[in-house]
Amino acid sequence: MLIYRTFLSAEIKTKCRDKKDYKRRNIVGLLQKLIKTYDVMADKYAGVYIDGMREPLAPVSHALQNAQIEITIDSNGCFIDAAAVPKKENRTLIPVSLKSANRTSHASPHPFAEQLEYLSGFDEERQKSYLEQLMDWDESAYGNVFTHAVHTYVEKNSIIHDLYKAKVLESENEEDMSKKKMQSTAYKKCLVRWKIKDVLTGEVIETWKSKEMFRCYIAYYNMVIAKESKTGLCMLTGENVPLTELHAKNIFPLQSGAKLVSANDKTEYTFRGTFVKNAEDLLTIGYEASQKSHNMLRWLLNNFGIIAGNEMFVYWNPNGRYVPSPFEDRKEGEEIISDRETLYRSIFESTEDSLSSTDCIVIAAFKAMTTGRLALAYYSETPGNDFVAKLEKWKESFTGAKWIPSIYTVSKYAYGLERNERIEIESGIYTKKIEELLWCKLYGHPISESLKNALVTKASSPLKYKSLKNRRYITYIAALILRKYENDKAGKEVYTMTLDLDNTEINYLMGRLLAVYEKAELDTYTKEELKSRIPNAVRYQNKYVQRPAATLIVLKNKIVPYLNKLKRRKNGLYIKYQKIFQEIFEKIDGREAKLTGKLSDSYILGYYHQKESFYQKQEEDAEKPEAIAI
Repeated sequence: MLIYRTFLSAEIKTKCRDKKDYKRRNIVGLLQKLIKTYDVMADKYAGVYIDGMREPLAPVSHALQNAQIEITIDSNGCFIDAAAVPKKENRTLIPVSLKSANRTSHASPHPFAEQLEYLSGFDEERQKSYLEQLMDWDESAYGNVFTHAVHTYVEKNSIIHDLYKAKVLESENEEDMSKKKMQSTAYKKCLVRWKIKDVLTGEVIETWKSKEMFRCYIAYYNMVIAKESKTGLCMLTGENVPLTELHAKNIFPLQSGAKLVSANDKTEYTFRGTFVKNAEDLLTIGYEASQKSHNMLRWLLNNFGIIAGNEMFVYWNPNGRYVPSPFEDRKEGEEIISDRETLYRSIFESTEDSLSSTDCIVIAAFKAMTTGRLALAYYSETPGNDFVAKLEKWKESFTGAKWIPSIYTVSKYAYGLERNERIEIESGIYTKKIEELLWCKLYGHPISESLKNALVTKASSPLKYKSLKNRRYITYIAALILRKYENDKAGKEVYTMTLDLDNTEINYLMGRLLAVYEKAELDTYTKEELKSRIPNAVRYQNKYVQRPAATLIVLKNKIVPYLNKLKRRKNGLYIKYQKIFQEIFEKIDGREAKLTGKLSDSYILGYYHQKESFYQKQEEDAEKPEAIAI
């Protein structure tokens, strides 16, 4: 237990000698947190299928696979029925051994549910190895009516004929086993799961959901592992237990086959061996610790993982408490609840108020480095009360905002491009910027100048967006982040998110002017023109920012016919705009002629504030801006 504490303390408190050492300590800390989480959550959720979940939490010594065929037999091993498994119901928990879970082309059968090539008898060696393994389990102290029934039935060697008669297979010829397919899977590779009907009670048990089956196999395989595996110190738990060099794969939804822990890793971290010459480079992991940590990680990633480019983020509390999301949009002070977040709240208990300093909040991101290698790309641990306080402080820094965009949304609009009216961003940039914003949100780091500049630059080039919605969003987000940047820099509230009629700063006023030119022209458009025409203020916005004095003269000339049209048709609006122009130009007081350089960023605040003041009443009566789909 001492080693466990030493590692944990070092991971959190000490400075690492180099980048590799830092990664090693993070992975150790991650695995320990996953084990703790499994121990908390397993009693309630291991092996339990829940509506809305992509997959259940796998018990120790079990894995999830897609089953194509479902066979019902009675407890005496007699065939009753068979059916193809619908794709939406095919995720199946099956008992696995270390060898079968990591098999490639070699014959290493799963102990119970298996592919037809192991059950059919066409390959005698594979069938023999399957039956021998199942018999060993059945004849042990942990065998049961289910193992006996399946062994009895498979031994009859009638499975292919039975499936053909039940019209599950179109052929029972051996040569068709590799040619014909079910759900894009060759017949011989189709996985069979078992239903067992009790001949006395008539009860039908779905074995892949049976806690009795889980319990029996775990106990049986623990006995097998104790005999076959080397015993030693597990450096994750500090216990003397059976060790393993084989660890789970297929835990990462974005890359099948990828492993987080590999005995073949020679470059990042070698997870094998004992204390010999270089103890710091070697780590021993217990079988049970490996199973718990990897099954827990897979469950978290597949059900609650958040995709960002080529990475997946996940956050949780190892004590099983609810953690407020650091990724959700907020509108009018409330979270915009996604389906993922709704599921998360139903699984993890309690409220954010109960998170204390002893409740560690883990945030991790993973990416596939190669086909077989999964990397921990981001890792942080934060005390629960501090985590909640940081989220609240972040929210407070946007006081007055009707919508607080998520760090996803900010990153996309800052560094993405519009394609088919959607904002798309390069994966590598996306994940890097999300990580950057996470540090701002959770650790109080200031918004970077590069992020602020990127948003203002994008907002100053509205013609790059065909979608009116995207133009509105980029302007809003740029103003929001610029406001936070300037307020944080000053250490006080310099800007709000509402129109400041007392602000006489020239760049702010020039932004206001641009908004008035735009709205005055728009108010002359028909409904059809609103859908297709672009106001001159929008067309000239980029030039206006670069050469404000010269472009202002152009806009003054361009607005004349539209003001005349308003005077004829909507004199009240004409008078309104004349008053606003007069008020702004009085504050500018001829200073626009002296603007030789480009406008400063504050113009975007004046522009947004003035536009918002025009639309405020309309938006009070209409639907608020919808959440942006991530």
